[in-house]
Amino acid sequence: MRQARANSENYAAGAIENPTRLYKRPSEVVGDVRLSREEKLAVLEAWELEARALAVASEESMSGGEPDLLSEVVKARLALDNATAADNGTGAPTKHGARKTF
Repeated sequence: MRQARANSENYAAGAIENPTRLYKRPSEVVGDVRLSREEKLAVLEAWELEARALAVASEESMSGGEPDLLSEVVKARLALDNATAADNGTGAPTKHGARKTF
């Protein structure tokens, strides 16, 4: 059991260090059952920082031709938040900002 946990922690650390090495798209992080919610958020946060840095470089004409995945990272984080809200029964907010509590 310890070995499985260590492997999981190593995988998560590697994903946080370099998300694009393990995933092609940010949405893949959300669906990865090997990661906890907190680890998924950490991976997406790391990916967002990288995407923002690339966006700044692109604006300054220093782009290396990398695809702009910032919007996909933001959508993946929202999807993770929505999935968590659905799991805990609070649901998505209404257009007025209140959460449905059926």
